[in-house]
Amino acid sequence: MIISNTLGIVFANAHDALLKDITKTSSMGAVNYGGRYRLIDFALSNLSNGGVSKVGVITKANYYSLMTHIGNGKPWDLDRKKGGIAILPPYASPEAQIYKGRLEAIHGILEYLQESKEETVVVCDSDVVANVDIRKLLKYHKSKNADITIVTAHGKKPTGQNDMMHYEFNADGKVVGVNFEPSDDCDYSLDITVIGREMLIDIVNAEMAAGRVSLSHGVFENHNKYNIYGYKHEGYCKVIDSIESYFKANLDLLSRDVRNDVFNRNNPIYTNSRDDMPARYGIQSNAKNSIIADGCIIEGTVKNSVLFRGVHIAKGAVVENCVLMHGAEVAEKVKINNVIADCFVKISNSIDKQEITYIEKNQTV
Repeated sequence: MIISNTLGIVFANAHDALLKDITKTSSMGAVNYGGRYRLIDFALSNLSNGGVSKVGVITKANYYSLMTHIGNGKPWDLDRKKGGIAILPPYASPEAQIYKGRLEAIHGILEYLQESKEETVVVCDSDVVANVDIRKLLKYHKSKNADITIVTAHGKKPTGQNDMMHYEFNADGKVVGVNFEPSDDCDYSLDITVIGREMLIDIVNAEMAAGRVSLSHGVFENHNKYNIYGYKHEGYCKVIDSIESYFKANLDLLSRDVRNDVFNRNNPIYTNSRDDMPARYGIQSNAKNSIIADGCIIEGTVKNSVLFRGVHIAKGAVVENCVLMHGAEVAEKVKINNVIADCFVKISNSIDKQEITYIEKNQTV
C-alpha cells in the first residue's frame, strides 16, 4: 500500500440523535450493519484503502463498544508504531466540557492536529454507507488546486438532517452557491471533506474566536473566500439518518448490484472479524434472498432479511423483511415482518405491521 501524506479524522458520534433508539448504548460508528459490519468500517476502510495510515477517531458518548471493535486498528492496517489509529477524547476545553459540535470537537484536538506532520486532512462522519475511492478524491483535490473538497451525492436529500447543505457548482466543479432548503433533486454532502491541515487549524481558531458554533456553516457561508470544489460520488450511498434509512440500507444489500458496489473487491470493506461456526440449517428450513451470517441456526423460514451472527430461527417460525442483530431469537411458529431486533432480543409473539417495529437490545417480546 502506498502511504499518502494525509491524516484521517473520523467523527464516531455524528448524528447519534437521528438514530436515538439504536444509539442509546452505542455510538453511530458502532451501529451494526449488513450482518457482520459496523458503520465506522466504511470510513476506516475508505481511508486505509486510500493510503491513509494515521487516523484519529473523535468520540463523544457510549464509545465502549466502538473501542472494543476498533481495538488496535489491525483489520484496517492501522496497528502501527508510527501513525496508526488514535481514539481522541470528547472534550472541548481544559475544563472537560463535552463538545457541542464539530467546531468544538476539532478545537478540542488541536494539539493532535498541530503535532501531526501530514499536509492534508480527510474528515469523515460514521453514518454513511459508501465505498469512496479516497485516492481518486485526493488526486481530484490536488488537480483543482482546491482549498477544500467535499464529497457529494446527487439525488433526493436525506430527510433526517435538516441542516444538511446543498451545493451549486459551476462547470469546473467549483462551489458557487450554498443553501439549506430541501430539494427533491440536489447535490448534498456525504460529510467527507478534504482540507489542508494548517488551513483547518487556522479556520477552527478563527471560527472559535468569532463565537461560531458550526464549522461547516462558517466556512460555506463564506465560500467565496476559499476555492471549494465538489467531488461527486457516483456509486451507491446511503446516509443513515433515521430508522427507515437504516432499515433500507440493510435490505438494499439483498441486491447483487448494491453488494458488488459497496463491497468492491478493489477497495474492500474491512471489519473486526470474529470466528464462529458456519450457519446451520434444519431439514425443514427455508431461506430465500437473505444475508445470513455465520453462527446462525435456521430451522424455520427466512425471506428478504439480514441476520447477524448467532441468530436462531426456531421451527415453524417465519421471518420476512427483517433485520435481526446478533444473538436474536425467534420462537417456534412466530411470524414477524418489518422488524429490526437489536442484539439478544427474544421474540415469542408474532409482529406484522406496515411500519417498522424496532425492539431494543436484550428485550423479550
